[in-house]
Amino acid sequence: MKLSDPAEYVKKLTAVLEVTKAYRGIIHLDVLLSTIVETAADTVGAEASSILLYDDEGKLRFHSASGRAARAVKPMIVEPGQGIAGWTAVNGEPAIVNDTATDPRFAGGFDRESGFVTRSILCVPLTFEGRVIGVLELLNKKDDGKFDEEDQTLLFSLADQAAISIEHVRLQDAQNNYFSHVSEILIGAMDTHVPIKDGHARRVARYARLVATGLGLSDDEQRELYFAGLLHDIGLLKLDTSAEWTRERIELHPLLGYEMIKDIIFWKQLAPVILHHHERWDGRGYPNKLQGEAIPLGARIVGVCEAFDVITSTSSYKSPLPYEMALREMEAHAATQFDPRVIEVLKASISEADTLDRRPPSGSK
Repeated sequence: MKLSDPAEYVKKLTAVLEVTKAYRGIIHLDVLLSTIVETAADTVGAEASSILLYDDEGKLRFHSASGRAARAVKPMIVEPGQGIAGWTAVNGEPAIVNDTATDPRFAGGFDRESGFVTRSILCVPLTFEGRVIGVLELLNKKDDGKFDEEDQTLLFSLADQAAISIEHVRLQDAQNNYFSHVSEILIGAMDTHVPIKDGHARRVARYARLVATGLGLSDDEQRELYFAGLLHDIGLLKLDTSAEWTRERIELHPLLGYEMIKDIIFWKQLAPVILHHHERWDGRGYPNKLQGEAIPLGARIVGVCEAFDVITSTSSYKSPLPYEMALREMEAHAATQFDPRVIEVLKASISEADTLDRRPPSGSK
């Protein structure tokens, strides 16, 4: 490939490398795809861009598009081999078409649905581990220009990183879906095993995520704390319900829960939270009597959220406290039982409306 302007090409390639770095931190598929089409069109200089991905039935489905026809493409499905995008997907090869009216592969379905007029197309396959997962296409080179091999090389560079990021996010989504279902199964078993805990884990998980958000933790950390909240009492499943529920036996459950999940790779971040969620700020908790910031932050958060739910929930073994009284009670134990900063964020993060469906009116006995 002979470069028409080497300096300008290097500038564009550098821009591609910079924008693809941003893909790595995106965890939501829709956001990622939208970012890809916008950066692709801007980098190469096209009026519009779109991404098609294979669905479970082996058909190409429009997932995201930039430009004035973006809304129209979302519901569209392309059969393998149909149109230029379908041809690229089936053959795993790029396509440069600078006059769609003369190319027999051009189907025109996009134009009919959107009202857009496609004059030229540049298509490249999205390939991951030797497998085509979709197509990235650019429509109409700006200023009535023509797509060329330089544009194709730039788009390939972008598409390579885009495909990796897409599959990474999909894997994360699949893992989250799997662990959500596994967690729900375990929580359902625990609710049956320990009826007094009915609904407790789900509420703790919700509160933990709210507090994590209030503390400015990353999306990954928020998600991990949600799962830690769901599973914090999972060790109770190891306790024999036919035996007496003594304090000594109950205090085994953090260690039992830790042993249950510590070797699960995708839950390894949860294990310390489960192990230490009954530690106290003053070092008088269990199982290891950790003190202050030696207690993992996630464990401090889950410990606070669990205590909040226990003292305000009708499924507790004690009479539930009204919302305001519960917060005052917990503030009184800040810097002894609880991390003061987590208490502050709890108070700011959990609105009264969030607990109206399960708490008695203020001042009730």
